[in-house]
Amino acid sequence: MSQVSVVRSALLVAVITLSGLPQPGAAAESNKDPMADNDAAFMNTYSSQYKLAWGDGAIPAKYKQLSGITLSVAIRCEPCLEHHITMAVRAKAGRSEVIEAMRLGLVAGGSPGLTVMQEGYATLDSLLPPGKT
Repeated sequence: MSQVSVVRSALLVAVITLSGLPQPGAAAESNKDPMADNDAAFMNTYSSQYKLAWGDGAIPAKYKQLSGITLSVAIRCEPCLEHHITMAVRAKAGRSEVIEAMRLGLVAGGSPGLTVMQEGYATLDSLLPPGKT
């Protein structure tokens, strides 16, 4: 795993932890966030900004999460893509909307995003099986 991937994964774990999303299959000890433990003041500020940025506003949260899907494919961040697909579905995005958002990321980021999209489809299939909109 590259250093960039490790940093992306650590940031995503911090965001998921701060957003209150459950981390499936994680033991109590592994739920500890070293970033929040070592820099609580900064992470509290970051968490507030994150919630403000990704929550409903002039742009509804659903569309922000669809944008997150596009960006995740473009930058090839699988954990980010899984998170944004989950959040988009929770915000009532349909299967076709998620697929279209992934397509935009592929067009913007090029063919290296194909492997990330495969993981995105697996996540999407687990949340909204084919045949559901």
